[in-house]
Amino acid sequence: MTSEAMTTNSVRDQVSASFAGAAIPIIQLLIRDYPDETVIVVQVPTEHLQAAAELGNRLDGELQGRGFQGFVTVRTGEAAPSAPAPFRARAGVADERVADLIALISERARTSEAQPSLHYVRDAAANVARVRARRHSLIFGRRGAGKTALMLEVKRQAAEAGEVAVWLNLQTYRRESFQRVVLWVAARICDALLLELRAEPRREPLSAAIAALRASVERMLGLDSVDVEQVHRLTPQMQSVVQRFTESTARRLYVFLDDVHYIHRAEQPDLLDLLHGMVRDADAWLKVAAIRHFSKWYRINPPTGLQAGQDADAIDLDLSLQEPVRAKQFLEEVLLAFAEHAGIPTLKGLFASDALDRLVLASGAVPRDYLVLAGNAIGHARRRERARVVGKQDVAAAAGDIAQAKMAELEDDAAAAAGTAQQMILGLQRLRDFCIDDKKYTFFYVDFKDKETQVDEYTLLQSLVDVRLVHILNASVSDAHQSGERAEAYMLDSSQFSGARFKKYLRVLDLVSGQLVMRETGTTNPARVGDTPRKLLTILRTAPPFALRQFAEIVRYQETTA
Repeated sequence: MTSEAMTTNSVRDQVSASFAGAAIPIIQLLIRDYPDETVIVVQVPTEHLQAAAELGNRLDGELQGRGFQGFVTVRTGEAAPSAPAPFRARAGVADERVADLIALISERARTSEAQPSLHYVRDAAANVARVRARRHSLIFGRRGAGKTALMLEVKRQAAEAGEVAVWLNLQTYRRESFQRVVLWVAARICDALLLELRAEPRREPLSAAIAALRASVERMLGLDSVDVEQVHRLTPQMQSVVQRFTESTARRLYVFLDDVHYIHRAEQPDLLDLLHGMVRDADAWLKVAAIRHFSKWYRINPPTGLQAGQDADAIDLDLSLQEPVRAKQFLEEVLLAFAEHAGIPTLKGLFASDALDRLVLASGAVPRDYLVLAGNAIGHARRRERARVVGKQDVAAAAGDIAQAKMAELEDDAAAAAGTAQQMILGLQRLRDFCIDDKKYTFFYVDFKDKETQVDEYTLLQSLVDVRLVHILNASVSDAHQSGERAEAYMLDSSQFSGARFKKYLRVLDLVSGQLVMRETGTTNPARVGDTPRKLLTILRTAPPFALRQFAEIVRYQETTA
């Protein structure tokens, strides 16, 4: 067999057969393909390690003697544990499977390229099909809304279809200038194309052109500083090889850029503009994920970046409390997928129905927050004596626990824009003082006219929404007394008042069977149920109006210190 004919599959088959012939069990066999080599990773039980290592060394020599570019490495691994006993609904949170569920949520609530979703729950908006389309995509959503999970599902489907995918999480490059980030992306694209062309010697001229370009990029990355003009001159060269590749192989290229908001906001249009130039007129598409109010994807003068609606399809992933029934159904499906993976067939044996409702409200309908709260609430229930299911009090305790974590994430999300984190902390404090201490409401509204005249102040409010410290309840609440007057209704995140929610006379919102309910704490006053559109509108109209000018001092202070 010649080196050209030695495919990854044939090498894997030979390695598997050799280990089987030597009676050495394989726990897992992984393939790691790189442009210049392939690594075969074989995991075996500890007691077979020495024999497996000797066999791996022999296989190395045989394969390399036949022209194989790569090697075999042997590691120890743990065999899958035997299945535990079936879930005991009567035991509830005390069942042994529940500890596995808590660990699973802790490990897998956050998705990444190395650890994608356990099970991608498709949404009614058919966002996977939109991102798979031959069009650039701008994917917006709060932290934890599912941006990464969506792109990873598209990447998985693209791989199954034989398409080429390049993935970069730009959090890694947050300290780099946009010029250097462009170079890193170009290098990854070159690596991916070289890997695909490695087994096609008849396309050697194209491989040589890409390799030469890759070497040029590597030299530029080695410089202490990169001239913008150098990067601009690189753009047509990259466009040429990308176009040649997609046309000659009839294969599509996706470039996934996750967490673009970590790049300095002012430089984001320049970054996207250069990358857009590199894939123009080719079957190659940019898929960009970011938090909306920390991002700037287009600059008007001169036109720079990706223009939403023109150059790219804008996709908003935020599932909000505006549709609580839909949010509840979707989030419970996500949590059930985790539970089933841990061997728990239903949520009813773990959660009281009102606790599942409270989880939706406490999370603001953000999937990751919902999962984290669920895991923490289970932990609280397991610590209660003789508790069988998670109750509302456990969800409230869990919401209080994550307040500090959310504030830390706020600073992390805002790192790309100097001073933004401090501005949002001051704004949040002002809102808490207004809602909890002054008006004794956990929700409020902002008048449409106010948001149109106080643009910077409204942007600050939307930034708090993006970091899940404020949640929108209704985007258009009509005024009861003035025709044509409308407002937006919002709610403070429960992490900001869970410690105060038992304070007397505090008006709070709850969720009962998917319907919003308002009640007054510390009293016997009957709850008001929003089980019809009119009743819900009446509840939201009781909220106090928050004048955005209360943020003006914070915005002005930030402008003078930026």
